[in-house]
Amino acid sequence: MIRAALTVLCLLATVISLYNVYSDDSAVVKQAETLACGGGGCVRTLRAERTPIGHDFTFQSNLQPPATRSVQCRRAFLLVGDMDCVVASQ
Repeated sequence: MIRAALTVLCLLATVISLYNVYSDDSAVVKQAETLACGGGGCVRTLRAERTPIGHDFTFQSNLQPPATRSVQCRRAFLLVGDMDCVVASQ
């Protein structure tokens, strides 16, 4: 019984992880870009990294002088929950 429950738990964690990496993340990208550059939008996305736990982005916020901002977005409860984004660096 314990072996079956553990197997189901591992399979469920795998499916959730795959969903977090491969699902449509356009809303998260928009939230991160708004946080990084405001309503005007960023010049371009320099880096986008997607993991089962969250997403990391680096945006170019200005052309002159060149400036970048990094944003980290994480799930509320490790693999599940709403994404919450914070500016990691400027």
